[in-house]
Amino acid sequence: MHTLCRMALTVGLVAALAGSASAQRQPGGQGRGGFGGGFGGGGVGFLISNEAVQKELKMDKDQADKATEAVKKVREKHADDFTKLREAPQEERRTKMQELAKEVNEETMKAVGEVLKPEQMTRLKQIELQRASFAAFTRPEVQEALKLTTEQKEKVKTITDDANKDIQALRGAGGQGGRQGRGQGGAGGAGRGQGRGGFGANNEKVTAIRKEATEKLVALLTDDQKKTWKGMTGDPFEVPLTRPAPKKDD
Repeated sequence: MHTLCRMALTVGLVAALAGSASAQRQPGGQGRGGFGGGFGGGGVGFLISNEAVQKELKMDKDQADKATEAVKKVREKHADDFTKLREAPQEERRTKMQELAKEVNEETMKAVGEVLKPEQMTRLKQIELQRASFAAFTRPEVQEALKLTTEQKEKVKTITDDANKDIQALRGAGGQGGRQGRGQGGAGGAGRGQGRGGFGANNEKVTAIRKEATEKLVALLTDDQKKTWKGMTGDPFEVPLTRPAPKKDD
C-alpha cells in the first residue's frame, strides 16, 4: 500500500511536468493505473484499468487481469526511477521526467500489446491519442504520420506553447483546489482531473483551453491530413474520470 501511495504522488508529478512542456505529452494526465501515455494524454495504464475503456475494447476478464498485471509490473519496475527524479535539480527534472515517462509508456504499450488483439490495440491507441488532445500534435510520430510541413510545425509549437502557458497560469491560480481527489492533472493531457497537480475549480477552463487549442490545430490540416487524423483518433470516446461508488450491502 505504501508503494502504491508513493506511485500516485509520483504520477501527479509526471503529469504536471510533462504536460507543461510544448514538445512531446503527454501527457500527461494520469490516474492510479499508470504513468504518462504521451505526456498527459491519458496514460495507457490508466486507460487499461478503466472499466469503460475495457468495455470499449471488448476485453474479457482474462485479458483485463493480464493487462492490469502487465501494467503493474512496468509501474513497479520504474517506481524508484521516478522517485529519484523528484530529488533531481529543477532545471533537469522536466527533461528527464519526459524521457522516463516516454520510456515507461512505450514499455507499457508493448506489454499490453502481448495481451490484446490487434484491433483492440488499434482502438486503445486511438483513445489514448484523443486524450492527449493538443499535445498529441507535438509528437514526432504524429507529425510524421500527418506529414506536417515546416510551417505547420512552427504553428503547432506556437499554439501548444500558448495553450500550455494558459493552463499553467490556471494551475498557479488553482491553489489547493486540485487536491480534491486523485484523478487527472496533466496540463497538456487530460486537464480535467482533480488529483494532486490538478486544477480544482478551474477544470472547466482547462477543458475549454484544450478544446480550443485542438480545434486550432486541426484547422491547420489539409483535407488529406484531416482524414489521416480522423483515422488515427477514430470515433470519439469519452473516458469517465471517476470510478463508480462501491455498492452498499443491503
